[in-house]
Amino acid sequence: MKAFDTDLLTEILAGNPAYAERIANLPVAEQAAPIVAVEEIIRGRLNAIRQAEAGKGRVNIEQAYSLFEQTLDDFREIKILSFTEAADALLKEWRQKKIRGSTHDLRIAASCIIHSATLVTRNRRHLEKIAGRSVESWE
Repeated sequence: MKAFDTDLLTEILAGNPAYAERIANLPVAEQAAPIVAVEEIIRGRLNAIRQAEAGKGRVNIEQAYSLFEQTLDDFREIKILSFTEAADALLKEWRQKKIRGSTHDLRIAASCIIHSATLVTRNRRHLEKIAGRSVESWE
């Protein structure tokens, strides 16, 4: 199973042609998203709605809601990897070992390890110091 980090998942959801063929060749049953990445994307979609409501968005309110709805539909198609107690313990272990990284990146990596998923990212260097990782770069 391949789980996509937030950055790459955003590009895939936006229909970036650089990733369209690669994702099309991966069976849906093998596609996953860590719940932490889902949270980050949903926060972004909600922020787009708030900005549109205030007249400061890049899209109008109808487009913002449409994008939000499409994102929810897209997430219904793939497996969501939960952030478990075991993933949290792994994160705490990494913090004790002084492994650097943003909390969200480390939560995403921990979720992937706990669920035995390969983390697909464009930011491999941020995750190289995590022991036991399975990381694939889609640069």
